[in-house]
Amino acid sequence: MQQKTLFHILLVITFVFGGLSAFSYLVTAAILPTMQQFYADNPNILPEQFSVMMQQMLDTPRGYFLGAGVLYLLEVLGAALMWRLRWSGFHCYALSRLLLLLLPLLFLGRGFVGIGDIMMALLFIAVYFLLMRQLTAGQSEPPKEDPEQ
Repeated sequence: MQQKTLFHILLVITFVFGGLSAFSYLVTAAILPTMQQFYADNPNILPEQFSVMMQQMLDTPRGYFLGAGVLYLLEVLGAALMWRLRWSGFHCYALSRLLLLLLPLLFLGRGFVGIGDIMMALLFIAVYFLLMRQLTAGQSEPPKEDPEQ
């Protein structure tokens, strides 16, 4: 498989999962107060095993969902720029992935970041870096504009 084909397959995966995650987190942030009120008015609507999970989600600060949604949008933006072989896209993607690892620590405390999340984020960042470096090798940077002209 060619490197460019692999690169595009990985970017499509990032578009799909990043886009769905952004949509999910932003919608959750938008409807969280309504969900909290509904669940407060109807506490026995779910079986007990689901009730515990629902209560944990409803206790999560709204800022967490909003922050995650925005960071996933930033990830998708980075992937779109990387599709055009722009290094700024790689930096945007890498920054959003690393901030997504820190977000649970800021809002939820220790113990909410799994080793698998860390490994996958670092793996995708490393693979994107290597593929970007190989695909942009030999390309010259666009000429910089001279402000004196």
